[in-house]
Amino acid sequence: MDDLKYNGSGYRDVTAERAIRKTDKQPQEVTDLVEIFKKIADLQGYEIHGRIGFKNKHTGIIYK
Repeated sequence: MDDLKYNGSGYRDVTAERAIRKTDKQPQEVTDLVEIFKKIADLQGYEIHGRIGFKNKHTGIIYK
């Protein structure tokens, strides 16, 4: 059972589920940055191991 789908009473709460998923979703620009770094590493004969973290300078949000 996916806990995000249900409220404290056990009933499905679609509005809350959508809101939580939207805030948890990584922006496409961060996904694109990760892909760019992977391609650069590959061109140089390297692979990226581990997580890459990015911090938004304006919001302070850290994406890993």
